[in-house]
Amino acid sequence: MNTTVVTQRTGSRLHLSDTALIASLVDRLYDKMLDDYRINRFFFTRPVADQTAALKCYINALLADPRPSEAEISDLLDEYFTVAFARTNAKPSLVTGRDFSFLLDIVGGRDIRTINLMCLGHSHLMKLLPEDEHYDIVMTHLAESLQELGVNAQTAASILEFAETGRDGLMGRGPELMLAA
Repeated sequence: MNTTVVTQRTGSRLHLSDTALIASLVDRLYDKMLDDYRINRFFFTRPVADQTAALKCYINALLADPRPSEAEISDLLDEYFTVAFARTNAKPSLVTGRDFSFLLDIVGGRDIRTINLMCLGHSHLMKLLPEDEHYDIVMTHLAESLQELGVNAQTAASILEFAETGRDGLMGRGPELMLAA
């Protein structure tokens, strides 16, 4: 499928005119992520259709022109993080060994890392301790998905560049979030 997509840059934002491409891209990317043992542990076992629907809604709103308010964007992002990463079982797992990693912060075994959440639901993902290598894996899957969908090189590069801008925020290194109580 050779897809022609109109893209334009307004400031640092990318506008895609093809919502069908976004839907196909999210579906294909999700299939790759869930099949990859290196990152599939991050995702909750909710139906994939629910997870992809929430992500498609967020991406379409993020790329819309005019763009919805920051509060609406934050609510959509919170919905996605909750659907994709929130666990309903609060019991710690002794299998991963990461459940007590906070003890290293207390006893001085490593530097304390300040985490800045993108929204409240982002905490669900951050509890799973994602690292830059995980983001690199997703970026590789995104590039492969764009190629498989026949997206032209210029548009693919713009999409990859846009996706890379989310790295620091997703890793909890973004600006501090101040939410009203």
